[in-house]
Order: sequence, then structure tokens, then C-alpha cells
Amino acid sequence: MKKDPRKLLIRINKLVSWSSNINKRRKQKKSFLRQIRIWMRRARVKKKSKSAVPVLSKSVVQPKFRIMTPGKPKTRKHASPKTSKVGRSMTRTGKNVLLSMKQIDVFRFPIIDWDYRWQRPQQIAVQFAKDGHRVFYYSIDTLPVPQKDATYKDISEKVVIEKLQKNVWFVRICSHQSLNAYRTEINDPLDIQYLNWSIQSLKEKFQIDHTLSIVDLPFWAPLALGLSNNKVIYDCMDEHTGFSNVSRALLDIEPELIKHADIVVASSERLYNKVKQLNPSTLLVRNAVEYEHFSQQPLQVAPELENIIGPVIGYIGTIADWFDMKLIVYLAETNKDWTFVLVGHHYINNTEPTEYPPNIIFVGEKPYSELPQFLCGFDVCLIPFLVNELTLATNPVKVYEYLASGKPVVSTKLPELELIDEFVRLAGTPEEFEQAIKLSLQDNSEEVVKQRREFAYVNTWGRRYKDLKSFIKKNLFPKVSVVIVTHNNWDYTKQCLESLFRNSRYPNLEIIVVDNASTDKTRIGLSGLTHPDLKLIFTPLNIGFAGGNSLGCKIASGDYVILLNNDTIVPPGWVQRLIDPLIKHAELGMVGPMSNMAGNDQMLDYPVGRSLKGVGPDWLSEFYDMNKGRIRFTEMLGFYCVAIRREVYEKTGHLDSEFAIGMFEDDDYCERVRNLGYKLAIVEDAFVYHHGSVSFKKLSREQYSSIFNENKLYFERKWGKEWVPHAKPNSLFLEVTEADSVARIIKENKTKSILVLGKKDWSASGEPWQQLTRSLCGEETLVIASVHSYYGQKITGIRKVGPSLYFTNRIDLLEKAEFDLIVYSGESEFHTRLHAGEVQVDVSSYDERKLTELVEKLDSIYDKVSELPPRSEHKLTNQPDPSHSLVGSLSPPER
Repeated sequence: MKKDPRKLLIRINKLVSWSSNINKRRKQKKSFLRQIRIWMRRARVKKKSKSAVPVLSKSVVQPKFRIMTPGKPKTRKHASPKTSKVGRSMTRTGKNVLLSMKQIDVFRFPIIDWDYRWQRPQQIAVQFAKDGHRVFYYSIDTLPVPQKDATYKDISEKVVIEKLQKNVWFVRICSHQSLNAYRTEINDPLDIQYLNWSIQSLKEKFQIDHTLSIVDLPFWAPLALGLSNNKVIYDCMDEHTGFSNVSRALLDIEPELIKHADIVVASSERLYNKVKQLNPSTLLVRNAVEYEHFSQQPLQVAPELENIIGPVIGYIGTIADWFDMKLIVYLAETNKDWTFVLVGHHYINNTEPTEYPPNIIFVGEKPYSELPQFLCGFDVCLIPFLVNELTLATNPVKVYEYLASGKPVVSTKLPELELIDEFVRLAGTPEEFEQAIKLSLQDNSEEVVKQRREFAYVNTWGRRYKDLKSFIKKNLFPKVSVVIVTHNNWDYTKQCLESLFRNSRYPNLEIIVVDNASTDKTRIGLSGLTHPDLKLIFTPLNIGFAGGNSLGCKIASGDYVILLNNDTIVPPGWVQRLIDPLIKHAELGMVGPMSNMAGNDQMLDYPVGRSLKGVGPDWLSEFYDMNKGRIRFTEMLGFYCVAIRREVYEKTGHLDSEFAIGMFEDDDYCERVRNLGYKLAIVEDAFVYHHGSVSFKKLSREQYSSIFNENKLYFERKWGKEWVPHAKPNSLFLEVTEADSVARIIKENKTKSILVLGKKDWSASGEPWQQLTRSLCGEETLVIASVHSYYGQKITGIRKVGPSLYFTNRIDLLEKAEFDLIVYSGESEFHTRLHAGEVQVDVSSYDERKLTELVEKLDSIYDKVSELPPRSEHKLTNQPDPSHSLVGSLSPPER
């Protein structure tokens, strides 16, 4: 068949329906033969190109490449068995992760409970839920746990979680004391610990990664601002100074919440102008209406209205300090043929009369589902508010609901309603109110009703949500492009992409894979992937690490670009952790994460992980917690994973393709970025697992040395200076094996040195002695704990596991050191050769007999021996700063 394509034609004669006309049949066969010959020529060219795969230098003309944006393959069932087998697991992963990559879980820290009157907090929560987000709506009351020594397991078992509707859950979290969003504040360390454990258990139960916390009251600020991998939106819907019973603490600290929130949403123009001064990321989102609920004519009028004769003047909402009850009494007394029906909670004021005119009817609070039955029976709807700081900043939600029902509206003159005075009659005095009601009773034509409903139709919660979602995406989740260059090593690439699809739930992400002419299963495997956010580029020739990344960056459309090696495993939340510092600090040009394997000080001294799965979730959670918010400036970043601001990349240009294979390109690029005036930083609370030098391991030692020396020489000639080896892992005791050296380092460190003698195994159980050890860590302390096993891995020597925390299995290395403090917290052995200015015993770690025995022995050796206070009094240094706590005692206001 290779020599004569006619044989192929003969074979398919029975499969093809040729024309019955002999001349047409000849033309069809000639055309088909011509196409077969073209295919065969292309196949021969392709085969030749695979025999030699040279690395192109900068001067070589770039070959044409093929870009694929995988979609749902229409002919997948016809794929060859080989293709299906190779791409099967990855393709399924891509399909399954489609929604999760777009999903951000929402925490609503509200101002009212879910079952209170249906208002802005619940409406916005439902909109998020309809859009596929899981929403967790918290109770304004916590569940008190009196025990001072409760464990993480105890707290997690007590958290109340109840499913309310699709994608919405009610959550009541635990604290030591009973906390209420209006009456108390969050500042006690044990309260903070139990609150954080509650949320941690919720995250574990629902596998929550990225969160968006919408805060309605500043009371919640210490909790929301302290969550990891979380964005905070302050929904400013009230002028709190307008409440008579608001606490001074809330008024004082609200500005801090406004400043530290990632986004502030204001419900009125007055509030918008106020908060915009403190936070430029502010959006005006007025209230709205669930149009379908209020525009439909109910089957019947509310029973309370059936027997009323004459005009019904109605109000729906809370009757509290801002409600002008005197106005209603005046109108009722001067218009006895009018009946005033007031629907909603009535908070009695001592200055109000105990008796009202008989034509004022209080029907109390009614379910949201029954409100249209009342509106149907109203002839005129009222908004009779007093004019004060609170109401001047109010955008009444009820006006939208009134207008959706087509009813006329009469209101106090408020700034927000003056903007829509063509739909609402405004009054400034009781007499004006009375006149406006009379006019409204006469003005109810079909055209006017239609206009009211049309206004409400374009002011729905769905439209408000679209505006909010767009603002969130633009300001909180700028587009990120991940560029991966591959050449063979499909098993590593497959593992990398699986972790990327599984754990990259960032909502605005594109993934670009540039395959450098792989000859193994890589191209087949990549071709089997399906994902709308994935772009594949296949080059006919290997254009190298620099060329491949440059090609990917040309295609990238993100505001931030992440270059990621294909021999990495990314954990949950990695994208947000990397780009957050770039978003917050304009002076940063590039950042990189910590890793288990790196050629510089990005390498951790003692990570816990396995090559098949990367690091475990328990270790990772603790790593994030201990390093929260830490970044460290550096002069060099490893390009196994690096995040670059788009504008910085465009100013710096592409990676230098003159470097052979993949060495020194990162050194060179870091020099170029720093020369532009930007800083580089290591994000210490971000982590990416790296197998390390997978491609280089296939080279012989002579080949590797040759390439290294060649690239090093090129780097030094280019920059006119000698290359300096990269810094080693950032540990005080790196490669230190002598007791004298350990003693000298501890003495020269100039911080309080503490030795903790606890149990030998450190695990995810969160035992009390581990909590104590963590509580002792801080910027002014150096803590060494006697630990032999760390999440199942053996400790050898003195290893750094946190910013100021070290583990050791060798007490003998510490015998020449002078500690400021030694803490016995579960250690069963008694050590006589350790030195300290003070010794403390954690009484809760020992029974009475053991405690007495231990204290007697310690008293015989040390001058100063004391007992630690109960564990509930230990301050947990890794918790949010209590100085941010707020207190408020507001009644639930009307939105």
C-alpha cells in the first residue's frame, strides 16, 4: 500500500457509495487518490521530524505550532483503545473538576438569623447558591462549651450543621462562652480557639478550600479576617451611629474592618461615599426585589384584611426606633375611614402611647411567603420613617417589593428615594403625607401600575448579584495563567495535571501546556484531556525550557502568570496563596512558594510528604497555620514554580533561550526583574511539592557538568560578575551535629530559648502538649521540642518545622546549651544534664503521683521550678489579634 495507494482504494470500494454516473465516479476516485497521496507525504515528513529533535537557539526561526483548546470531543467513542487508556483518568478528572474550579464557598456572617424576616443577607446568599456556590449561613449566637480542656474532636462533634435548601447550610459554631453578634465581643483566647476549630471542622467535613466571607456586622471581623485562603467582603448596609443602642467599640472598630476588607459593598450612595474614603475597592449595591414573588397575584387576600371596609394603608417591616409612630397616629385620627395595617415585629418604646386608634391594626410578623397576600389587599404602601443618620443612609428594600406588586408608595423624604421620585410620592410633614396618600388612592391606572412593575423588574436580586459577581471576579480573583512546559515524562506530567485540576479551585484560571515534541505517551495523554480552561500547544521541534515558557506566555491572557514545572504536585489553595502578595504589594515583581525540593532557600528543612501524593493534608494545614502571612525577600527564585505580575513580564521580556536545556534561566530572569526595580519574595505560607530535576536525572554526570559550566559561563559573561551559589534552607541548625555549636547558636540568637519535653510523637490529633508548644512560639522565642516522629516520619538531628519551632530526637545535642525555660509537658523521663534559668511543669499533662515525683526531682536540681497555669489561660499566638474584636448590642434593623 505504501508504493501503490490504489490498493487502499480497492479495499474501501465496498464501504463508499460512489456515484452511479461513470464520469462522476471517475472524478470522485481521482480526487480521493490525490488526497491519499497528500496524507502519505505528510506522514513521511512527520516521521523524519521525529528522528531528530534539536533544541532551537534564539537565532533559529521559530517553527509553526498547533494550539488546541479541548472541548467535549464529539467522536470520543471512536478513539483508539490506546488513547482511551492513557487519557482515561485525566479526562475524568477534568470533567469532574469543571464545577469545582469555578466554585468558591461562601461564609455569611450575618446581622440576622436565617429564619428572621427575609431580607438582604438571605437574598444574596440564595443568589450565590443558585449560581452553584455552597453557602454556609452562620447563627448570630454561638454554642457555648463550658469545658476549658475540650479537644478539637470535642468541638467538631458539637458544631451544628443543618441543610436549609439546595447549596445552603445553617451553621452554629462553638465558643467557650456564649457569644451573640449584638451583645458580646470576640477577644477571649479560648473563645477564639473553639471558634476556629469549629470552622476548621466544617472545612474538613465539606472539603472547603477557597472561601468568600460576607460580613454584616463588625462583631465577626476577628474571626473572618483570621481565616486562611479567604476573602472578606464587608456588606455595609447601615449607618451604625444612627442606632440608639450601638456600642462605642463597634463604632470605633468598624473603620478597621472597612480598611482590612478585600471588598466593601454599600447599600446606599451615602454609605458608599463614606466607606470609599477608607477602601477604594467599594461597590454600590442597592437593595432589590424577588420580582416573581411579589409581582404575582395571590389566590387570596390575607385573612386579616378580608373584612376591612374602606381604603387600606399598609406597611411591612420592623416597627422600631426609626419608625414614625406619631405620624401613623395622626393620619389614623384625621382619617377614620382609612385602616392602617402594620405587618412586622413591634419593639415597644416607653414614650409611645399604650393605646392606639381603632383603625390601626398590628398583625405582627408574618412569613415571607404570605407577604404578597397583604400587599394585594393594600391600597397604598407606606415608608413612614423618621429622618436621622440611620434612615438618611437607608435604601429601603420594601420600596422595591411594594413597586413589584404595582402598588402606589408614599414615603418620608429620603435621599435614596428622591432618586426614584417618579415612582414614589415623598412627604416632609404629616399634612404632606395625608395629601400624598389621597392622591395615590386616585392614581392607580393600568399604565402607572405597569411603570412601577417595570422599575422593579430591572431591580431584582439576580441583577444585583451579577454586578457583585463581576466586581468580585475582577477585584478579588484576577485572571491567572498557569504555563507548563513538557517533554516526555508523561507519568510526572499526568500527576502534575491531576493535582492541578483537583486542587486549583481558583475561579479565574487558564492552564496552558506547551509540549516540546514529546516522543512518549505525553501527546496522546494530553490530547485525551477535556477542559474548557485548558489550552494545549504542540511544537514540532523541542524549543527548550525558555522557548516553551515564552511560547506559553505569548498565548497567556492572565493578569498574573505562573510558570510551573511538570514534575510538581500542587496542593489546595496554592494559586491564591501565591498571587495574594503580588496583589497587595506593588513593589513585588515575582514570588515563589516553599517546597520539599529546591536549589535555594525555598527548600524546607523538614517537610513531610510522599512522591506519589505530595504532602498530607494534616501537615499542610499546620504548615499554613504556622507560616500564615509570612513573606521573605530574596534575590533568587527557583523556576520550578514562580508567579509573575503580567506587566513585569512584559517589561522584562521572554526568558533567554541562549541557555541550554534548563539551567540558569531562573538566575538570569531574577537579575533582569531586580534591575527593573522590582523585589522578589518567597511566600512562606505557600507550598508546592517538587520531585526535582526529573529531566536532568536522565543525563550522565559528564553531560550535566558540561551544560552547567557552559550556562554558568554564559551567565557570568552576560552580567559581568561571578555567579554566587544559592542560599541553603533557612534553618539555624542546618547540618549542625555538635553540642558546642548548638549551644553557641542558641546563645547568639538573642531570643528567649525554650525547650519543651513532651510526648515523642507529633501528629494531627492536636494533643494538649502540642497546643502548648505552639502557643509558646513567636517572633521573640526560639522553641525546641523533643520529638522523635513528625506525622509518621522520623526526626534526625535538629530540624526546623516552623518559623521559630524546631524538633529534635537528640537530647544530647542540647546538654551544653543554657535555656531560658524548660517545660515538662508529658515527658516521662527525667533529664539531669539539661540547663535552664527556669523550669515549668504543665500540671495537666501528669497525674498527681507523677507530678509530685517530678516536681521533687526538679526542685533538687533547679533554683526556679513552677507549675504552668490551666491550659485555658495559655494565649494561642497563632490566633487572630484580639485587638480587632468588636462588640455591639443592636436590635435587628429593617433593611
